[in-house]
Amino acid sequence: MKSAPTSPKFEYLNEASVKKFVIEQAKKFDIRMEYDEMIFHDRARVRTPTEADVAEYCKYVTLSCKMENEIPIVCLVYLEKLLKMTGLLINKWNWRRLTLVTLCLASKIWDDDSLENVHFPKVMSDVTLKEINTLEQTFLEFIDYELVIKGSDYAKYYFIMRTLADDIRKEGTAQLTPLDEESNE
Repeated sequence: MKSAPTSPKFEYLNEASVKKFVIEQAKKFDIRMEYDEMIFHDRARVRTPTEADVAEYCKYVTLSCKMENEIPIVCLVYLEKLLKMTGLLINKWNWRRLTLVTLCLASKIWDDDSLENVHFPKVMSDVTLKEINTLEQTFLEFIDYELVIKGSDYAKYYFIMRTLADDIRKEGTAQLTPLDEESNE
């Protein structure tokens, strides 16, 4: 059997070089990466977020950017897509940036009146335009620009989130207010 001709352009690609490239790209989601100078602070300490930390951050982004109520559900679908396509795991170093970029992309896809990248830093002072652009580009490359969501995927996460919220309310362990009730205040 004759082997396929190799392009000289891709001869340098081997498993080690591809792995190194993917690791470097994944670092862009890491909170230790400083975008203004593209420096990686590998000795930085970050505590593991609690469920309340994650919920508060999602609430901060969605309310600051006036996102539709469905956006966090679309965000979960995109996070699952990333995990399935890359094997990249969410951890204490990358959860915040992965959440941010998936919320922003979900808003752009779902909402006709979404903010553009240039506007996100204006409503969230802890985010830079360079950071948003880099995260978005890297995320889209990782998921091969596959942003279409099946209705069944959306429904799956909607009902998972609905069940979790109902369970938390029944336990009385947290004070949950639906986003649509908060926006009416």
